Amino acid sequence: IILETADKDLLEFVLNRIRDEGLLVSQSSHPEDKQKVALIVSAPQHIIQQEAESWCILKSDTKGFKDEYSVGEHDTFLKPYVSVDDALFSPSEVAYITYEILKKIQMKDIPDCFPRVKQGILITDPLLLSLERAQMVECWPLHSTNDNKKNAWEFGPFHRSFCDRVEHYFGSNVALYFAWLKNYIFWLLFPGILGTLVFIYHYMNPHINVDNSHVSPFFTLFVVFWGVLFVKSWDRQCASFTCSWGISHVRWRREIRSSYQGQKRISPITGVPERYFPDGQRLFRYAVSVAVTLFMLIIAFFVMVISLNLQGYIHKFSYSKNYLLYPSISWLCDDGQYFDPKGHGPYPFVLLYIPVIIHVTIIQVLNRIYQVVANILTTWENHRSPAQHENALFVKRFFFEAFDCYIALFYLAFIENDIVLLRKELVSLYTVDSIRRLATETILPFITRKISRIIDSTENEANPVLYKDYDKIEYEQFDDYLEMVIQIGYVMLFAGAFPLAAPLSLICNVVELYSDTFKLTYVTRRPAVHRSTTIGVWSTLVKGLVLLSIFTNLYIFCYTSEQLLNYAPSLFTVTPLAPEDARWSGSDHVHNVAPGAAMTVTAILTALEHVMLAVVAGLWILISGVPSTVTDELSRREYVKFQRNHGNIIHGVSGATGYFDRTTTDEQLRGKLHHE
Repeated sequence: IILETADKDLLEFVLNRIRDEGLLVSQSSHPEDKQKVALIVSAPQHIIQQEAESWCILKSDTKGFKDEYSVGEHDTFLKPYVSVDDALFSPSEVAYITYEILKKIQMKDIPDCFPRVKQGILITDPLLLSLERAQMVECWPLHSTNDNKKNAWEFGPFHRSFCDRVEHYFGSNVALYFAWLKNYIFWLLFPGILGTLVFIYHYMNPHINVDNSHVSPFFTLFVVFWGVLFVKSWDRQCASFTCSWGISHVRWRREIRSSYQGQKRISPITGVPERYFPDGQRLFRYAVSVAVTLFMLIIAFFVMVISLNLQGYIHKFSYSKNYLLYPSISWLCDDGQYFDPKGHGPYPFVLLYIPVIIHVTIIQVLNRIYQVVANILTTWENHRSPAQHENALFVKRFFFEAFDCYIALFYLAFIENDIVLLRKELVSLYTVDSIRRLATETILPFITRKISRIIDSTENEANPVLYKDYDKIEYEQFDDYLEMVIQIGYVMLFAGAFPLAAPLSLICNVVELYSDTFKLTYVTRRPAVHRSTTIGVWSTLVKGLVLLSIFTNLYIFCYTSEQLLNYAPSLFTVTPLAPEDARWSGSDHVHNVAPGAAMTVTAILTALEHVMLAVVAGLWILISGVPSTVTDELSRREYVKFQRNHGNIIHGVSGATGYFDRTTTDEQLRGKLHHE
């Protein structure tokens, strides 16, 4: 705990409240900032055991089953198989329990030395919450000084025990991200291999491209159904991991954000003073958030228009020339000019990619600006719990950044109806963004680590290890998830336009897996332990992309490309383009729905959409999201828990079950079993 105060009375008050809970505290002053005091808090073993029992932490018993920990049966439990010491509780469990003890310490009294804050302090408020409201405290778990951190990566991220080791040290919240990423990498093998074969087929047949390919529709169909299997596979794997880690039954706990404000009232549930914020006021704040976000989206749309003008995608022959063409900008991509898309300008291998680089750079700048705006808006919405706050923030940032990344692709696919230009823009955006990720998440952390080692070697031993940890950045899991979900959109939403998206993503994600482990170990602070049972809203967003991919790929099949024309040529007309017109298009001709055939094409699109939705729904229903072994294990735990709380459970004839307490006589038992 970093406490920003020089007030000795306040420091003494905080120390006493923490020690009253049985925790151990050592104090250290900052070598440079005398206004900061470090409190290193740890919990003795008997406190850990008591809290583990009260929180119903599951541990493995001598039979290999997970059972609720009990202090009285301490010797019957086994240490985790990935442990490097003899401790029964893993480093993540110790960090979690210690932090939970800290969070539930109440004020009980408000001394005169305690700072006054705008929303006031209640005696029932937690101590840490009150200090956070006064903006006086930072709290995070320190990295272990023993081999536990090294143990997490000892066998590499592709070892079968990797996720268990990460959960052992960092907790399930971090481990589930790596488990999800590994599962995603595994499933990318299938579209990766097939996408590579499709690319080779197109390369060996120069007259065939993504526009008129006979095999692209089947690849697209495969990718859509692959997405369903990937999602269901993760649901099953997530259930298996959380069951094996013993967190499937995590107890729900009401938490209040430190910046939550409201009117003071007596709680109708607990009867103690609490803060209350009316839902009507929050609805008004939602409306303001929507208005501000729409304004930012308009700016992002304008940036997209400028970028498409610079790249020659919006020109004097395009469908949107009347309202999206800016001649003062688009002249730069005219024949022989700097950004000529045909490469006839000066330095074509350099200047040709400048518009794409500018576009990606501005996207990142806008995303960073909106990140600040979204944080301000979400905080102003005044959500009560951290989970509500995080979900609101995630939804804002995802939809804004997804709009930023996809809007140009949607324009080319559904307004210009040009799959060749769509492929070109998709390849450009994907390539530049992959290079950016490689630089910022692999090369930059490596350089940062090297510099920090040089600095650490020049520091004297008086500088505590905890301040080296203090200078590190916080671990931001949102960006890791967001990049992967956006990438899934590239792979699925426009599958037929860019078959190489899957194999390239496979390679990039292997690098991402290693770079994330390096970043988490050496570059960032150790994140707070959360006993999460799912990856949260990200799973829902991926499912949404799977469903959306059905509609986007079918539209591309029927209208944007000539793929349907290959199977039903009578429904379309093909018009050659003049050389001047063809210069701006991805092809030397255009296809349009034949007169009187619009209803037929729409009917085909609708029928295919219904069939694919039916198949997807069937797969969703037939494939259970929870393996039967997990269901059996969870039922066994409930069985054992009921047996412990209500007496013995005896299995009767033909699987019948009867409930008896410990005083049931043999005669009563025989009578009950005979009746059943």
